[in-house]
Amino acid sequence: MSEPDQADENRISTDILKVKEVENSYINSAKERMFDVINLLVTNAEGTVSLSDFSQIFKTVTVWIKFRPRKLGTYVEVMKERSTASTISVRYSSDEYIPHVKEVLRDHNIRVKSIAQNVMVCQIPKPSDQDIDIAVQKIRVLASTARSSLSQVKADTIQRLQAALKNEYLEVKDVKFAMTSIEKVEQQMAAMLTYFRLECEKKLSGRKFEFDTPEAKSLWATVDKKIKKNGYVEI
Repeated sequence: MSEPDQADENRISTDILKVKEVENSYINSAKERMFDVINLLVTNAEGTVSLSDFSQIFKTVTVWIKFRPRKLGTYVEVMKERSTASTISVRYSSDEYIPHVKEVLRDHNIRVKSIAQNVMVCQIPKPSDQDIDIAVQKIRVLASTARSSLSQVKADTIQRLQAALKNEYLEVKDVKFAMTSIEKVEQQMAAMLTYFRLECEKKLSGRKFEFDTPEAKSLWATVDKKIKKNGYVEI
């Protein structure tokens, strides 16, 4: 299996969350927008939060090449698409940069495993407890922002419903039903947001993972039980 395939296989999938369509277009729209918020959380957590981000280690390093100062990052790059949880691949444009590359790697406790065709495959050190704590906090910040986005979707939808009632596009009973439904949808989506936040934390923390609150542990267990029973959660 190729590395990109492995990366795809290890991604946290939001496919277990199914959005059920109903007759009310306002409710459907709110559900879809809330699902997008959750999807974005997972994408951002997996795409921007890492235990050890080595992608920039060559950017600020200045070296002397032919008696002139040069930014090493101009000639050397970390290949993100070929990096894994335990290795990074470093591409360099010429062999003359190898000593400089190795010096930077040593400074970051990164060991070279192999060199071929202007690419170094390197073993990265195990993350420290501090690395894990920092990464988890970044995910929680993303989740907090996403939670605010869910509330904003609800508020926007309620505002649209109130405008529709005022303009006599909808009847009172329909607006009341939609508002009650959207309140419930937001609560359900918030629970799924917490579930996916915890899944992202588990993926990063590994055996060091801990639930941050008893409530979060209980919620995760409830959702996980539904997934094991049905294969998905429908909202």
